[in-house]
Amino acid sequence: MSSLRKHSKKYIQHTIIAIVFINLLVGCDKCFFKKTNTGLEYKVVKKGEGLKPKNRQLLLIDVLYETQDKKVLFNSDDNNSPIVVPYDDTILHADGGLYEAITMLEKGDKFIFKLPAKTLLGKDFSKLASTHNLKENTLLYAHMHLKDIQSKDEFEKNLIQQQKAMIEKQKEEATKQLPKDIEVINKYLTQNHINALSTSSGLRYVIDKPGKGATPKSGNTVKVNYVGKILAGQVFDTNIAEIAQKNNIYNSRRSYEPLEFKIGQGSMIPGFEEGIKLLKKHTKAHLFIPSVLAYGSRQIGTHIAPNSSLIFEVELVDIITE
Repeated sequence: MSSLRKHSKKYIQHTIIAIVFINLLVGCDKCFFKKTNTGLEYKVVKKGEGLKPKNRQLLLIDVLYETQDKKVLFNSDDNNSPIVVPYDDTILHADGGLYEAITMLEKGDKFIFKLPAKTLLGKDFSKLASTHNLKENTLLYAHMHLKDIQSKDEFEKNLIQQQKAMIEKQKEEATKQLPKDIEVINKYLTQNHINALSTSSGLRYVIDKPGKGATPKSGNTVKVNYVGKILAGQVFDTNIAEIAQKNNIYNSRRSYEPLEFKIGQGSMIPGFEEGIKLLKKHTKAHLFIPSVLAYGSRQIGTHIAPNSSLIFEVELVDIITE
């Protein structure tokens, strides 16, 4: 029994020592961070290839800003794209802030910098201060990873390739999604006893009130009244004040007047523009738009989920030819 007590006592002593040691490590931020001559605090997480940038080159940097209790204020990964910084040693210099932090990075480096909130966030400080209870001298952590160094030509070439790859991926996804969208829209039309016309793209439409004259052409400016709904019936947008008020989406800061846009410039979702091009002046219609001709796999606001097919009640108010 005495032997057991000795072992138990020794175990407790070791446990206490371990806990104290862990607390020291957690609390000892200064043990791991070094300081530059200007006072910038930094920690090297991983050294890269040792390739230093030159003037006029572009730095592709993954960035994450967080508070001491791990609340993320900004993460470039949210946009699936690194921050691009032109390297210029007449601007980037040892200032004790972000400029100096960037000059310390070589290709592949991962550093953590500790900076006051006002210094790190700059013009965005006031926007984030109240949300995250920040003071100007609140210390924040900036995680930076210099992913790559590219010339302007390399960057533009890679950007074009990425855009092409993204377009191809979107086309593949749309090809798979369109039959599903058509099935959902057809089911809606059948359940609601709606007889709609079709286009080759998958757009379905109903002419509620015929108009007169010619349909709009590329380059024409059109004015449109509209009400946008999801298939479940929720109104998510309209340019008609009374309908916005009725559906609790009224915004006093916007102007409720006919939507004006030029045909052929791609400023509207594809299904909406295609539908308007089918109409004559003063036509009223319903457009049933597959998700691939709307917002695709993106979440838009609180009401439009990924791969949502939409309904637009529209009136072509005017066609302006130039």
